[in-house]
Amino acid sequence: MSDRSSRLDSPLDDTGERPTKKPKRSFVACRRCHSHKIKCSGEQPCHNCRQQPEGTVDCVYPARDRKVLVQESYLRKLEEESQLWKASASPGSTNLPSGSKSVPEDQRRQHGRSNHPGSNEAGEGGPSNPDGDIRNPLIEDRAWFVRDQVSTQPVYIGEAACNAFGTRLRQFLSGDEPMAPLPQSNYVKHKALLRMSDPSFRLPNRTYAHLLIKVALRFLGNDYHLMLRKATLEKLDALYRGQCFDDPILLCRLFAIFAIGELYTNRKATSKMSEVPGTGFFMQAMSLFQDLHEEATVSYIEILVLLSLFCLPLNRTKSAYTFAGIALRLSLTLGLHHNVPEGYMISPVEREHRLRVWWSVYTMDRISSSKLGHPVLVRDEDIDADLPSMEGLSPSEREEFSPPEHLIAHLKLARITGDIISDIYGRPRRSKTFVQSVHMILKDLRSWAETLPENIKLIQTRPVRYASRNVASLHLCFNQCVILTTRPILFHVFRSRFQPPTDGNPSSRIPSPMTSALAEACIHAARSSNSLLTQLWVDGGIATFGYFDSQYLFSSTIILMMALVLRNSESDRDAIETASDILQSMVEDGNLPAAAFYQHLLEIRKCFDFSQEHGKQFHGRLDQTTTGDNNNGNSNGDGAGAATESLPQNEATELLALHTALDDPSIQSFLTQPDIHWGIPGVMESNGDLAAMSRWIFE
Repeated sequence: MSDRSSRLDSPLDDTGERPTKKPKRSFVACRRCHSHKIKCSGEQPCHNCRQQPEGTVDCVYPARDRKVLVQESYLRKLEEESQLWKASASPGSTNLPSGSKSVPEDQRRQHGRSNHPGSNEAGEGGPSNPDGDIRNPLIEDRAWFVRDQVSTQPVYIGEAACNAFGTRLRQFLSGDEPMAPLPQSNYVKHKALLRMSDPSFRLPNRTYAHLLIKVALRFLGNDYHLMLRKATLEKLDALYRGQCFDDPILLCRLFAIFAIGELYTNRKATSKMSEVPGTGFFMQAMSLFQDLHEEATVSYIEILVLLSLFCLPLNRTKSAYTFAGIALRLSLTLGLHHNVPEGYMISPVEREHRLRVWWSVYTMDRISSSKLGHPVLVRDEDIDADLPSMEGLSPSEREEFSPPEHLIAHLKLARITGDIISDIYGRPRRSKTFVQSVHMILKDLRSWAETLPENIKLIQTRPVRYASRNVASLHLCFNQCVILTTRPILFHVFRSRFQPPTDGNPSSRIPSPMTSALAEACIHAARSSNSLLTQLWVDGGIATFGYFDSQYLFSSTIILMMALVLRNSESDRDAIETASDILQSMVEDGNLPAAAFYQHLLEIRKCFDFSQEHGKQFHGRLDQTTTGDNNNGNSNGDGAGAATESLPQNEATELLALHTALDDPSIQSFLTQPDIHWGIPGVMESNGDLAAMSRWIFE
């Protein structure tokens, strides 16, 4: 179309003739022409308005409302979202509705003041609130650290403390001069409070001590920061030269590392009454351990992590959880969850040491919490510490630390584990539905798998290979996260198979393709863990007395037992028997956690046998899914099943082990949907029981 100025009253063209085509009429008149019902030229200003005295009229055109063609489904989606947000904005509403998309936490913090009743964003035409720009004057952009007059480590100051407020007030009254808090006041000190018992200890020979440290680092040294490697070995050699005997923290840490190293030497017990390997060293470490809560250091927190790690194979899971909790609390008092600002007298090694100890404590807290099903103790939004890195370290300084890639991958899994605990197994919240939580967590797991560095990925061969024991442990942890996320859905499908279909709807108990795909993801993760653990057993790399391997065996095996009922599979049956035999051998060797898991596994098998003989009638199979109105028992979403249907069962299982549990086409489709799409209850929540059951299916 031509411009408004050329639509009407067009002059002669270059040939002196008027255009042969009649100019189009302007469809938009200015407000004055429209009100007087006269023809408008469409110019700015138009011909009629130019005829009026200057300044007497304004030639204003109304905004054009274009017609746009959209799909009806899009309009319905907008209507649903509008209703959800209107409900959340209604008076007295403090939470988002159950179907709404939760606002990211950082966005809520950033715009929290604008949503407050005292916001400077007034209603239309209303006056702005001058108090809306006020920010908390006590909170600075960086965490508050001060130099300690006694020790060299920075002292973290929590802004909410009354002493901190008093220091801020003194600082303001003194002309904003930098001012440190007053020294810590006297507190009661007594030998009994420190639990010092003047223990006698006996060091292993020097060669054996070095071997134990190497074993401890091989099994756990990349998953957690256990020690400053070069400095600790130098102190160990000094200890054998007759020095450093007056350092109980060093001695306690060394004996704890010796205990972990001896635990993973895979030496079998010499008699039925023999204790768990490493227990003797652990007891010596505990005799040297002191309650230094008022004078905690980064090295002291390292000891708490080591003690927590060794409590797990002793089957003292509550003690492990407690030590991890103490380590986390003391880390917060030292401000390890914050970056130390530049300018403090702290070396690059000390700065990196703080970061690695913090993330090890963070990981241990979430891992130990998941074992007991307890909530995590610190929120991710309260943490602004950098991730581990080798940047800024000299070649000599880098010898103190392990490569950071593995530690970063492990702590990211720990972060996802915390989300699983709170979102999948926590109390239902209106701000997020169960399916939305599953959707977000599986997206995070997929992102984790896709961004994993090549050197810590599994080697995709048959059977699957791993670069080191640490890499195998990392992928077992990943599979366990998938199992924890999806097994409530598998249980939902499993339970529905024992409920007969209703007369009015014979397919009421047949799951949707998406539900079946999520259940298959759980089964696939269990198969992957089972295959990897079996390979570790063949290679002699399984931790005979370890906690995690026995737990992964138990967790994956009960999933395979459920899968065997849903769909008879010889490979799954063989995998169950193999896992049971491995677990039994660990029990015979003296593994205490394995004994508890194995006993539980036997009880579950009894229940399966009883159910098949006396109880529940099974209806349908896992590969029967609903696809709209066509319930033919064959789903397009079961991509993995279709791909392996024609293969022998053992080859199909090995083929699936080469891929992650999230490679199914239906899962990929599920994960590519926007988060808001899953804010509205869908087919997996139609029965209203998934969110309720998920709170107790945790072990």
